[in-house]
Amino acid sequence: MEPLYSTVFGPCGIGDHTLAEISGPPNSGKSLVLQQLIAHCALPYRFGGRQWKVFLISLSHKITRESLGKVVRAELQAFSKGEGEPPAEEELTEIAMQCIGRVSFIKCSSTADVKYTLSNIPFVELVAMDTLGEFYWLDAAAGNHNVTKYRYYRQYQGYLDRICKTEMMVCGMYTVDSRFVNSRYNEEIPGAKIDYKLELRPRGRVFMNRMPLSFRNGIIEISQEAD
Repeated sequence: MEPLYSTVFGPCGIGDHTLAEISGPPNSGKSLVLQQLIAHCALPYRFGGRQWKVFLISLSHKITRESLGKVVRAELQAFSKGEGEPPAEEELTEIAMQCIGRVSFIKCSSTADVKYTLSNIPFVELVAMDTLGEFYWLDAAAGNHNVTKYRYYRQYQGYLDRICKTEMMVCGMYTVDSRFVNSRYNEEIPGAKIDYKLELRPRGRVFMNRMPLSFRNGIIEISQEAD
């Protein structure tokens, strides 16, 4: 995970007051990538992590304590393999529990839940949201909006951006279906600047800020050829 984290966020890691987007078609692994990045942020310093407090807002309810716990353990084990003798199983379990304890899990079932949650965020270093457009069709059916997917996406993006820009030492990270990301009607809607844009495309292709990622000798690299 360290190579991916470093490739996405650079050698110094994700910066304060920044936004990271993970986009892709359905079932492309967006939630898994988000969990891997969250795990890295929550890991202790001695395991290469940031030891951050994380506020995770789950709209699709795909991410659970159990699923994130498995990812955290996998990251701990992967890091330990390169550091000589790995910790005992009991110690790994204890460290994983501490990491999960740094993550606040909030499950939302409506747009109203999301807006309330975003207005009541405690002090954390990372605000993460899984499946940004989850309630688009539910809101449309209820007559709560008459906007395009792109405008809906930009509105939510704006909510997260305001939190990241106004709160001290906070950054944001979210997943979104790629069908929301591009306007079909050439809409020009001002919105948040995305600092880190990770795209999961068909046939296993991955792009970072429109630059393709490649794997060479087990290391993730950014190609010099733009999309």
